[in-house]
Amino acid sequence: MSRVIELEIKEKKFKNESLSSLENFKLEVNEGEKIAIIGESGVGKSTLLNIIGLLDGDFSGEYNIFGLSRKEMCDKELASFRNNKIGFVLQESALIDTLSIEENIKLPLCYADNEQKQFTLQDFEKITKAIRIENILKKKPLGCSGGERARAVLARGLIMKPKIILADEPTASLDEDNKERIVELLFKMNKKYNTTIITVTHDLEVAKRHDRIIKLERR
Repeated sequence: MSRVIELEIKEKKFKNESLSSLENFKLEVNEGEKIAIIGESGVGKSTLLNIIGLLDGDFSGEYNIFGLSRKEMCDKELASFRNNKIGFVLQESALIDTLSIEENIKLPLCYADNEQKQFTLQDFEKITKAIRIENILKKKPLGCSGGERARAVLARGLIMKPKIILADEPTASLDEDNKERIVELLFKMNKKYNTTIITVTHDLEVAKRHDRIIKLERR
């Protein structure tokens, strides 16, 4: 089993103060693991997810992902790495209002090389049907409910068949039926493609279904 994440945060400044929960924080994740991150609001869960996802490099420490050092990557390399290796299902991952739901979901393919475009029409139809958004594909985001937009963000995060999926409260705005569909879809990706799943959640029942739970606490 290969190591995909080796992260050591010595210090992370947040709003001019050190984020105590991420001081001297270490995380190692193996390929195909399912990790849940829990903790009270404001403790740094989403910040940690942004660091793992190469969106936030403003910390002191070391981060190796797939054996590569973050410090040695230029901005272009970081952007390419995020698009091809990491799938984001983030609360703040806004959909583009001028594009349809289908166009939003397929947007990552615009930045992929031809040989990387492995996501077929059949796969697209399977995912949109599995999370019940096939009837809103031609709608614009503003014409959809919050739950529908959340499911569209999930589909966009999966479209590149990423090696790592980072999910920030992916079931927060969903009813029990759709929550179960999304969890099952994430875990199916994990099983079929050995995708590493890292989920921030307040739902302890969802957290317990992961291989490991990491709790962030203020010190």
